[in-house]
Amino acid sequence: MRCYFESCGSAVEYATASKSFGLFYSECEEPNSEIHIHECCELLLCLSGGQNFLIDNNVYDINDGDLFMINQFEAHKITAHPDTGFARYIMHIHPTYLYANSCEGTNLGDCFYNFSTGTHNRIRLTGEEIGELTELFSELQGDHEYGDGFRKRMAANRILFAVNRMNATHSEAGMTTSRHRTVQLAIDYINNNYSGELTLDTISKNAYVSANQLCKLFKMYCNTTVSKYIVSKRITEAKKMLAEGRSVTDTAFMCGFNDYANFIRVFKKTVGTPPGKYRASIS
Repeated sequence: MRCYFESCGSAVEYATASKSFGLFYSECEEPNSEIHIHECCELLLCLSGGQNFLIDNNVYDINDGDLFMINQFEAHKITAHPDTGFARYIMHIHPTYLYANSCEGTNLGDCFYNFSTGTHNRIRLTGEEIGELTELFSELQGDHEYGDGFRKRMAANRILFAVNRMNATHSEAGMTTSRHRTVQLAIDYINNNYSGELTLDTISKNAYVSANQLCKLFKMYCNTTVSKYIVSKRITEAKKMLAEGRSVTDTAFMCGFNDYANFIRVFKKTVGTPPGKYRASIS
């Protein structure tokens, strides 16, 4: 059973197609990675070299040993420190696998949807917890002579069980830091107004900086542009609405797309499938 891949994209593709899980490990930054969203939940364990992580509504500082939990409705983009190794494990898990392997009293999806107070998307792990997860990840990397698929599914379930246990026991104050305050104000304004017209001037005024300064800060802390974040937010909300059964037309206009054809094009480019087909697959 092959579930370890040389690229993050291949791991996502396999997990999506097989409705299971895929693992990726790297010590190099992916310089062309844009803010993105996909059909799998994601675990990212940063071992070294991480800088900032934009996840949906928040910007996080990264320390070595931070574990991030992201669901399929959260757009995200990670930034590494320049000129240093960026070591991390990334595990993609399709929601179908989470549901199929949960049982009464143990929902393996809790860590992606029901955060403990103060943790949100991030848990700062102890050395013992890092060792526990890296040992389990190594089970997914190799080939076992006997019971390979069984052993890897068992390891995947142990990873998910461990992460849910950690999520339930950790508490962390302060998702963001003061140096992100201006960026956070801009993100909050976009999130509260994504259904209407958004201009750089209006957003910057509500963040109390010039438009030029806001663009610089966004690039510095999020490594993306304001306009790309707006698109990702609108598509994130569109996915949620389509999953709830809203029509494609209503979703387009409720998410700030005044041009229906443009919504179809942007949604397909971002998600990989047209909104109508996505809605049908979710149903």
